[in-house]
Amino acid sequence: MFRQSRPERVALDLTFAFMLVSGAIATIGQPIIMYLIIGLTIVEFTTDLIVEFNPSLIQWDWDTALKVMGMAILVVMTLKQTFRPGPVSVHRVMGGIAAYLLIGLTWAWGYRLLLEKIPDAIHFQSSIAGSPTGEPSRLIYFSFATLTTVTYGDAYPVHRIARSLATAEALIGQLYPAILIATLVGMALQARSSAPSERS
Repeated sequence: MFRQSRPERVALDLTFAFMLVSGAIATIGQPIIMYLIIGLTIVEFTTDLIVEFNPSLIQWDWDTALKVMGMAILVVMTLKQTFRPGPVSVHRVMGGIAAYLLIGLTWAWGYRLLLEKIPDAIHFQSSIAGSPTGEPSRLIYFSFATLTTVTYGDAYPVHRIARSLATAEALIGQLYPAILIATLVGMALQARSSAPSERS
């Protein structure tokens, strides 16, 4: 949540790439999709490096668009693993929590993509000044404040696209925990009711 130097930004990009690759390996059972995610991550990290060292060679929005795509695929794959048939375990609950956090990060990068096209789409008050509007720390803060519907009034969407994205994220933030809990409880009850019939 602070301004980073170039080595720190590269380290953060490398951490992000590692997260995508390890998430793909952990959650994706189909080799073709896993290799697609790994390839997408390599292209995304290469784009990060090009933007970092020579911004004139490539547009910022390609870098961010690749991040959004990678995160969105990882969210879908995590949810697919979380809701697959089988007994409810701690790992399944942790997968549901991980997907919720990944949704917040995906939306943060989506907001960054929007701000690269429309710089004033989200208003940040001067009390959280000190970093550029598109700085990931600001957008992660705004995204999770929206996802959890905790609004402090220091950042709010202004442009109609930003308002639409924020509304959609707030709806997901409210509905997702309820759907996750209901689904996991239903799966646990179904597993419990089918257990006696399997024994007999």
